[in-house]
Amino acid sequence: ANAWKRFSNITLPAIFLVAAPTFITQYTGNFNNFSMIYLFNNGGPGSVGGGAGSTDILISWIYKLTTGTSPQYSMASAITLIISAIVICVSLLVFKKTNAFNMED
Repeated sequence: ANAWKRFSNITLPAIFLVAAPTFITQYTGNFNNFSMIYLFNNGGPGSVGGGAGSTDILISWIYKLTTGTSPQYSMASAITLIISAIVICVSLLVFKKTNAFNMED
């Protein structure tokens, strides 16, 4: 077998099995990086129309939607459900790809 076949069939799957939990943690952590955005500049300058600010992430935008002068709970709930669905789908795909559900001690 040449070097590419060894890498793609042996090395890469082994690396993926070890790195998958880190990928999932980083992926979900990026969605929850609220404190950094809020601490530095409160989401940055707002956009026209009351949308997310220029440096807002989805979590900080949800916070602004629920704590403003006219809270928009329905919009915040919709965004939260979409975020949850995306994170759950990606996590399940990675778990399935790594056979994490089938592993035993």
